[in-house]
Amino acid sequence: MPPNVPVRAMPPVPVLPALDGVRVATLEDLPRIATVAAAGFFHSPTFHYQRVEHALYSDDTLLSYWTEYMRALRDPTSVVLVAEDVLLEHEDDTVYAALKNAASYSSATGRAGSKVVVGVASVGFKPGSPYQGMFQPLCSQDGLESRLIPVNLNRDFCKERVRVYNEATAPAKARHLEGQMRLSTLAVHPAYWRRGHASRLVSWSTTLADLDGVPMGISAVPQGAIIAARAGFEERELVAVPRACVHNEMSVVGGPKAVEMELWVAIRHPCGTPVSGDSATSLDLH
Repeated sequence: MPPNVPVRAMPPVPVLPALDGVRVATLEDLPRIATVAAAGFFHSPTFHYQRVEHALYSDDTLLSYWTEYMRALRDPTSVVLVAEDVLLEHEDDTVYAALKNAASYSSATGRAGSKVVVGVASVGFKPGSPYQGMFQPLCSQDGLESRLIPVNLNRDFCKERVRVYNEATAPAKARHLEGQMRLSTLAVHPAYWRRGHASRLVSWSTTLADLDGVPMGISAVPQGAIIAARAGFEERELVAVPRACVHNEMSVVGGPKAVEMELWVAIRHPCGTPVSGDSATSLDLH
């Protein structure tokens, strides 16, 4: 190299949190992730508010989660994490009946002592984050896309309720969450609640935000926000979602504004309170 020519320093590789009890998800995890998400989110008010036909169209429910997490896995502005645990022989006993009958349902199988995915979380990065593009699968999808049959028709959703929910929550999300790193989803299979899986997934996510030096935002139902508050998230707004239509009936949104459910919007600043305990195991984050 000629003398006096400055050498351009390579940008430092971003530091990552230790993968203590969690790992980055792969495309091969998608069938199991969909089952875990559906089984966990079933216990959320948001699930029942929007997915009023989940009992009739459980395959649509599963495939909607499958495609949601497939998009997140491929998105350079996000990371998907999973938690694993030793397979419980009777885990199906904790899953709602219609889900077990779905063609796409992924019941855990394996030898005694084998590990299975029992929890999932997704994080969206702040624009310009050095972590963008670090977590996408390097391999092809190996035919997984061809297994997305039947096509998801979203028949489990009530379109009017989805519209009312989005209309009610969008302003608060724009005020507090736009442009922030975000804990987008968190769910644990109910057979594996109270084992610390939600805590580990949240802890990895908040540590990543600390390393990036940025706030992290969430929107969650209050019942599922306990673990987030313990992780240092502080309320910015509690959004009242009005009662909407009963499926296939006229909407009453134009009438009395009776509250159907609430959405907790919160922010955690860097180096907040470390997460401990595991009182909540599924944050319906939407």
